[in-house]
Amino acid sequence: MKMNVIESLGEVARAHPKTIGLKDPYRNFGSILNYHNKTFQQMDHEVDLWATYLMTQGFSKGQKALLMLPPGEDLLITVFAMLRLGTIPVVIDPGMGLKNFIHCAKRTQPDLFLGCPKARILYYLLQPIIRFKKAIFLSQRLKKTLYKKDFACHLQQEDRNNDTAAVLFTSGSTGYPKGAIYTYEEFNQQIEVLRETFSIQPGEVDIPLLPVFSLYNPALGMTTVVPEMNPSHPGALNPKKIVEAILTNHVTNSFGSPRLWTKIADYCEKNDITLPSIKRIFLAGAPVHPLLLKRVQALIPHGESFTPYGATEALPIAYISAKEVIENTYALTLQGKGTCVGHALPGVQIRIIPIKDEALAQLPEELPTGEVGEIAVCAPYISKAYLNDPSATAKAKISNSGNIWHRMGDLGYKDEQGHLWFCGRKAERVICEDRTFYTDCCEAVFNAHKAVARSALIAFEKEGRNVPTIVIELNRKLSTFQKKNLLQELRELAQTVATTQEISHFCFYKKFPVDVRHNAKIHRLTLTRYFKKHPSEIIEI
Repeated sequence: MKMNVIESLGEVARAHPKTIGLKDPYRNFGSILNYHNKTFQQMDHEVDLWATYLMTQGFSKGQKALLMLPPGEDLLITVFAMLRLGTIPVVIDPGMGLKNFIHCAKRTQPDLFLGCPKARILYYLLQPIIRFKKAIFLSQRLKKTLYKKDFACHLQQEDRNNDTAAVLFTSGSTGYPKGAIYTYEEFNQQIEVLRETFSIQPGEVDIPLLPVFSLYNPALGMTTVVPEMNPSHPGALNPKKIVEAILTNHVTNSFGSPRLWTKIADYCEKNDITLPSIKRIFLAGAPVHPLLLKRVQALIPHGESFTPYGATEALPIAYISAKEVIENTYALTLQGKGTCVGHALPGVQIRIIPIKDEALAQLPEELPTGEVGEIAVCAPYISKAYLNDPSATAKAKISNSGNIWHRMGDLGYKDEQGHLWFCGRKAERVICEDRTFYTDCCEAVFNAHKAVARSALIAFEKEGRNVPTIVIELNRKLSTFQKKNLLQELRELAQTVATTQEISHFCFYKKFPVDVRHNAKIHRLTLTRYFKKHPSEIIEI
C-alpha cells in the first residue's frame, strides 16, 4: 500500500487504536520520571480537533504558518493538523541565532504564526517586517477550552501530491540557512524508503534526539518518547535522563548526532550499562569517528548502528553499518582517504562531478573512479527548490532529462565497489598552490591521537599564499610543555600519511564553534576568521 502522509496517522489509529503513540515526560516532586501518554487513536482525534479549530481561525490551504513549538505533543499534533488542512508549516531551528532566525522569517514571509506562549517575544520582533494575518499562542487555557468543547470534524482529503507540504530550514553551517520546499509526494517517498530500507515496524519505540525526526514517527506507526532535552542547546543534554528513558520505555530506535551519542556512550561505559532493547541507532549530522561507532555498537547487543548520509534537502542518500566501517573502511580513513558513507539507497542516483562554485546549466559527466569531486544526487524525495531564493536554487539544483539533481555542497569520490566516500564540505576545502586539502581526509589522521578531542583544517594566509593548518581541540587540559610535545607528535603523525605530509602548522582552540542542530558540525570558517585576526597563535613545527 502506498504511503500517504496525510492519512497515515488515521490508518495507524484504526489498526492500533490502543497503542501508545506519544509519551511526554514529566517529573514529580521526587524527580521520579513519569509520562503523559496518548494513544494513536487519541492523537488522531486531537489532530482533527486542532485542524477544525485552526480552520475556524483562518488557517487554510496554501498559507504558510511559522511554527514555534517545542518538541512534544503540541508540535506533532499541530503539524499533522496543518497537513490535513493544507496549511504549510515552516520549521526554523530556534537556536540558530536571532539574526539568522529573522533572516529566515523575512525571506519566508509567512501568513500565520503558531507558537508557545514564550514565542510571543519573537512574534513582536517580527511584526515590523511581516504582516501576519493571524497569530495563535498555545496556552494551557486555550488547550483546556478546546478539549472541553471537543468539537472536531474529519476533513475530506483531495489529491495534494504536488502541493507544498512543509518548508524545512537547513542548519546554515557553511552559509545562511535556506528553506527547503517539500511536497506531499516527496514526504510520502521519504517515509516509505526509511520504512523499507531499515525494516521499521509498527509498534516500535523511538526517542528522537533531533526533534524534526519525531514528525516521521506517527506515519511509521512508531511510539515517540519525547527526550528530556533543550532543542536550542542540545550540547547541554543530560545522558542519564536519555538512558533512563531508553531503558524505561524499551526504546528500539534513535537518531542523534555523534556529539550527543558520545555523551551517552561515556555515561553508559562509566556505569556499566547496555541498551538491550535498541534495534538501530542512526548517527548523523557530522562525520562519525569509527571508534565512536565501535563504542555505540557495544552498547546495543541486539541492534545495529548506522551512519546515514544526506542533508535537509536530500535524506537519506546512502548509509553504512558500524560493522562494515570497523571491519572494512576504518583503516583507509586513518590513511587520509576520507569517510566511507556506504552505498546508495534504492532509487537514489549519485554522481561525482567537477568542483565548480557557480550554477550549472546542465549535469556534467561523472568523474573517474577515485577522483574527488562534488557529490550530486537524484532521488524521488529530494527537495527541488528553496523558498523565495531563486539564486540559491539555481546554484544547488540541476535539471537533467526531466529530473532534478541536488548538489550536496560536499566533496567525495566513489571507489571500485561503488561505495561513496565523503571528503568534506566544498566551502571548507583549502586550496594551495600545488594541491587542495580536504577537511575530512586530513582531520581523521589527527583525530586518532588520544589527546585530541577534535581537529579542524583551515586555511592560514602566509606571505600571500594559503597554508593548510590544523586547529586542535583537546580532550583534557595540558601544560605548556605537554602541548609542545603533542605538537611534535602530531607533526610526526602527519608525516606518516601522504594526505597530511605537507601539514606543519598547528594551533589550539578551547572549544570549537558548532552548529546548534547537531552540536557536531564544526564552523571551520569561523575558526579561519579567528586565526586571521590572531596569527601569532599558529605554530609551525
